[in-house]
Amino acid sequence: MSSDPLSQFRRGEQPSASPTSASQNRRATPANTGKKTYEAFDKRGRPSPYLEIRCVLQPSQTPQSRYLMDVVYSADFDDGFTLLYSFMAVEIRGTNLKDVRRAVQSGQCEFIQEYHENEFARPAQAEPVITSVKFITGEKLDDILSTFRKAP
Repeated sequence: MSSDPLSQFRRGEQPSASPTSASQNRRATPANTGKKTYEAFDKRGRPSPYLEIRCVLQPSQTPQSRYLMDVVYSADFDDGFTLLYSFMAVEIRGTNLKDVRRAVQSGQCEFIQEYHENEFARPAQAEPVITSVKFITGEKLDDILSTFRKAP
């Protein structure tokens, strides 16, 4: 083996598979469309001081997890939930979101991520998919939070 790392390129050879190229291949779709593999949320289960809310068509936000006041959801449906912070509400919609919600509630989630077909490969049918993220502030937030205020 040559000590010159660029020698194979100078000879016109194709580079051999390396750990970095192998990990890049795992992220590509089977059809090699160049789209990234979609993950709705961080499945590692480690505590995180922030929740990174990754959006595709709007700016993303990263509120501190300690400011999460409540999570509003339906026990019968897995198609959405709302994160309530003192300064904003975040409405999450999609499919199969139960595991996403539980990870956020337990503080064991570093990110959630919105899906967009131009950005990501289509996830499997049973996988969680976040189809929309809506940030609510101002007067609409005041209306939502008023139900949590105690009467004088």
